[in-house]
Amino acid sequence: MVKLFCPKGLLALSTICLVSSLVSQLSCHAAQKTSTASAAGVSKLIATVDGGQLAKTIHLKVIPKTANNFDEPPFMNGEPEHLRVSFDSDKITDYGADLQRQLLVYPVAAYAQLFKGKERAEFDKTVASLKSIIQKRTAAGVKELPMLPAVEAYEVFHNHVKILEYKGGTGVAFIACYAQDEAPLKNGDFFYSYQGLSHDGKYYISLTYPVKANKLKDNTPLKTGIKLLTSLQDKEFTPSLSDIDKMIESISIK
Repeated sequence: MVKLFCPKGLLALSTICLVSSLVSQLSCHAAQKTSTASAAGVSKLIATVDGGQLAKTIHLKVIPKTANNFDEPPFMNGEPEHLRVSFDSDKITDYGADLQRQLLVYPVAAYAQLFKGKERAEFDKTVASLKSIIQKRTAAGVKELPMLPAVEAYEVFHNHVKILEYKGGTGVAFIACYAQDEAPLKNGDFFYSYQGLSHDGKYYISLTYPVKANKLKDNTPLKTGIKLLTSLQDKEFTPSLSDIDKMIESISIK
């Protein structure tokens, strides 16, 4: 049975409401600015997101569990059943997921149970690092910010770090670049990330959103590029980092 969640009064606010379960999907299509999604597949969670200036439609899908393969790369390749929110007509692929705009909601306990040994230690370290950042309200001194799902590269840099609250949790937002080397920098090499935890610690929230720096030229030397990105204001990125911040703050996971 699919549960339809479309709060009274939202239709007047120009909304699209989507409901998803493991076996079926329904949609009520009334407009565009505020987008709402809900699901009954993962602990009967209801997720709502305001697309604001960034998205006219929101799509929710329950992603089945992927068993972790300890003997094959990449590291920490398993994922529990989780929710994925995509935007407009974006087609999400497994390759380069960190450079695609999407919101993922993971049950922490089920995620942890997929791993053992070094992978479990790395997972626990990631969650503990995020909890510490949230508790201290700062990421100062943290060399590599937490990121799930795991990226097949090392963090080259992060900047524009800020603590943001969403409805039901807290997390850290930042611009990040991951790579196998320290090649010259160009647009497409970095993205906006938000890593958050629900207040009860049960759910891990991961949002990635590609951004461009309007003043960055292709193949800028890495150190020069990092210095430039750090100096830019929110509005000098496309989309504006402030608009993504607002979308983050509108997230509600119940």
